[in-house]
Parts: sequence; C-alpha cells; structure tokens
Amino acid sequence: MTDYCLARLTGQADISIIEPSVGDGAFLSSISNSIHLPNFNNVNITIVEKNEKEINKALQIPLNQNIHLQSYNEDYLEFHFRDNNRYSLYLGNPPYVKKTLLDDEHKNLAKLIHAEKLLSDKSINNIWTSFVVSGLTKLADNGMMALILPLELLQVKFTQEIRNLLKVEFQRMEIFTFNELQFQECKGQDTVLLIGYKQHENPGTFYTNISSLDDLQNGNYVFNRNTAVSDSDKKWTHHLITPEEYEFLESIKSRLNLVSHHLNNKPGIVTAANKFFIVNKDIVEQFNLHNYIRPIVQKGFFVNGSISFNDNNFQNLVDGNKPAYLLDFNQMEDDQITDEINTYLTAGVEMDLPNGFKCKQRNKWYQVNNIAEVPAAFFFKRAHEYPKLIRNDANVLVTDSAYKIEMINGFELNNFIYSFYNSLTLAYAELEGRYYGGGVLELTPNEFRILPVPYTICDNFDEYERAFANKNSISEVLIQNNFAILNGSLGLSVEDINKIESIRQQLINKRQRN
Repeated sequence: MTDYCLARLTGQADISIIEPSVGDGAFLSSISNSIHLPNFNNVNITIVEKNEKEINKALQIPLNQNIHLQSYNEDYLEFHFRDNNRYSLYLGNPPYVKKTLLDDEHKNLAKLIHAEKLLSDKSINNIWTSFVVSGLTKLADNGMMALILPLELLQVKFTQEIRNLLKVEFQRMEIFTFNELQFQECKGQDTVLLIGYKQHENPGTFYTNISSLDDLQNGNYVFNRNTAVSDSDKKWTHHLITPEEYEFLESIKSRLNLVSHHLNNKPGIVTAANKFFIVNKDIVEQFNLHNYIRPIVQKGFFVNGSISFNDNNFQNLVDGNKPAYLLDFNQMEDDQITDEINTYLTAGVEMDLPNGFKCKQRNKWYQVNNIAEVPAAFFFKRAHEYPKLIRNDANVLVTDSAYKIEMINGFELNNFIYSFYNSLTLAYAELEGRYYGGGVLELTPNEFRILPVPYTICDNFDEYERAFANKNSISEVLIQNNFAILNGSLGLSVEDINKIESIRQQLINKRQRN
C-alpha cells in the first residue's frame, strides 16, 4: 500500500502523511523503507494512537532521515476536531468497533464527524466509517486516501451514504477485493483495500480482484470499470464480477418478475429472549407448561436439507431435546399462574428480562406478541451452502431468524420453491446479500424481495422433493433442473446456463473461502 501510494505522489517535492490509528507502526515502518522515499525532499508524518503501549512501539522504529515525525497519544476522534492540517496521504487500517460497543462520548463524536459531511445518523454503525469521513476532510486538493476497510463497505445498507459520498469526493477510486483473507489482525474480517484520489487524469470507479498476495505485490492484476454499478445506487458487491458478467445477468433479470411479485414475506417472531421463551421438552415437564406451548423452529440449523419441514422433522427436534416450544402466555390470566409457572417467571425477572427494550413494550413482559399466524413456508435469512426456503408442513411458528412466506393469489408454493432453486436466482442471492466471517450469507427482507425468479410449473413435485432431500450438494439439484427452469421459462441456451452457474460458483467460492 505504501509503495503504491508513494509512487503516485512522486512529482511533489514535499508530502505530508497522516495515519489515524498507527498501532505498533507497521505502516510507519513501510513508509520509512519504501523504495520511493528518495523521490521526496521532505516527508512529514503525523501518527495518532490512543493506546500508549502501542504508540511507544511505533516510536521505537528507526526512520529515514527524510522523515519528520509528529506523534499524538490520544483518541483520533478527538484529534480530528483540533487538527486543521491537510495531508497528501491519509492511510491505515482503522479500528472496527460496532456502534453498540461505543460509549456515549464516542457515539457523539462520530455523529459530529458525519454531520460535517451532512450524513445521517444511519450511516454510523461502526467506528471505521468515522475514520473514512474524517479522512475526506483531511486531504489536500490533490490528496489520496488508502484504507483497509471491512467488506461491508461494499455490501450493507448503512454504508450506502458513505459510498455515495466517496463517489462525490473522489475523482477516481480503486477497490481491491481479495480471494484470500489477507490481514490476520482483522480477526477473520473480510476486507477490501480502498484507494481514492481527489484529482486524477483518468476518473471513475475501478475494481480488481486479487487472487494472491504475490499478484498484489507484483502488480499482476487488471482494473475494470463497471459503469453500470458506479453510476447507480447498486451495492458495490457487484464489483466482484466483471462488467460483462454483470450486464449479462442484468439482461436476463430484466425479463423476469421478482420474489415480491409472487409472495409476501414478513419477519418471524421476536421473543426478545429466545433462551427463556423457547424451551425444550425437559423444561416443559419440569414447570408443567404443557398448556402454554406452541411448536416453533428457532433457527435454520435445526431444519433438515429438504425443502419441507414435516411432523416427523419436528418430533426429531423434540426427541433430541432441542428448544422447540414457544411459551405462549397470551391467554393466561393472573389467577391461572401456578406455583411452577411463577417459579419460571421469577427466573426471568432475575435475568432482568422485564427491563429489556422489547419486553417493556408489552402489556405483560412475558406475553410474546404477534404469534398467531402460522406461515405456509419460511425463508431463513442466513445460510451457508445455499439459502433455505422451506414449506411448513408441520404448521410450526418460526423466529425472526426467518421470514414468513405467504403466496400471492395465482402462484402456487410448490412451483415457487421449485423455481427458486436455479443458478440465476441463487447467483443474485450472492450479489444482493452480504456475508460475514465464516462465509455466512445474509439476505434482508428487501434483498430477498428483489431476487429474480423464473416461475415455472413443476410437473412432479413429490419426485423433486425426494431428489432434493437426497442430494449431495445444491449443485446436484441445479444441474438436474437448471435447463428445465431457465430454458423452459427464458429459452436460455446450455452455454448461457453454464455461464450463469460459473458466475454463481465464483461468488460462492469468494464467500466461503477461508
């Protein structure tokens, strides 16, 4: 990163660099040892780090005589407001700390920094965004920014304002994505490298995917410019495929209706404390709760590899002593509270559940609301190998780990499930969703609703269901049914279908890599 940036700053006699979270000085050492350092008369570096032990390590690094160093052992969010300097280069690896873990002071500082660029509070979900926004205010007119950032910069809704701001602030952006997790200190966090230029003779948003660290160091990569993504509000995850692949998929998607055309989806049940409100058979017996339980599936991990969930599947959960019963006290009057139930509720009080946000909104903290509706099917918002869409043959409830599915008149559930499992729809699940450490894919309700579906009639669903349950992998299902679905509804050739599957595999491999 340092060599790359310094090479592009060559031509300036004097440069100034700021690293807002220097840690133990890895970037500082890299700058001092860069082959491009002799190209400058003076290199002024400012480092900021609130951890005294870490910054002391950085200060022990022997520096090139051309470097003039200023160090500040303080919180960068506070430093931001008293530093009026402008820099040639703002670089580093800012901290990743969720908003929920910040104290009120840091939340307020982050809010003020975002307000300087007229961003809403919704753009603050992690402290790294404040470092990005701050950097935009610190750059000289011809300055550069180079930061290691979480992949969520490209993926999630709360960063959309940040993405839009970056497009306005920088004439050129370069986004490096990686096939491998490059930065071990990021604790398994999938990262991207963002480089932004305030001025550039070749403007636009460019991306490249790095197969190996050697390719990055040797410059063995090619930048692509995806105008269709750059000039829209599309998530930058679409940069993970080439512009040609993206336009190919979009041309097919434009011919299809979306999930929302076929069904309505609602969030599952929010208990506010699953460990208390969802219990196994032993707890039911111990506290004599038989009259106040409803069957429920708590999470996708508990369902099988089929496309239906039946009474036998539910009984297997019960027999395995899994939490499979939701406590429904909505019809229980005060005079019906037995000593056993009172003992159980008292345990909830001792856990301070009545003071939890959701529980406080209820008439009685222990009465979970909105649990009457049993969905025809459910779609689990998180997945690993593939998204799980399950027909609810057991008439169970489902938690907010899934979305409740009800078909719109004119469309049949079996046909929709059959149509859903094709390479095009699943490729768009990868593009529209976001993923986390361990390769977990997540789709929000809106992201699920905008998936394209080539709705097709299934002639023998029972046979399809048996084959799905006995599959070795989802790829086996797609190989068996892609042609019938994608050729039958769209007339796609075998070549086009194979190309779609290749793109899906490419996205899967990126998400699931170690």
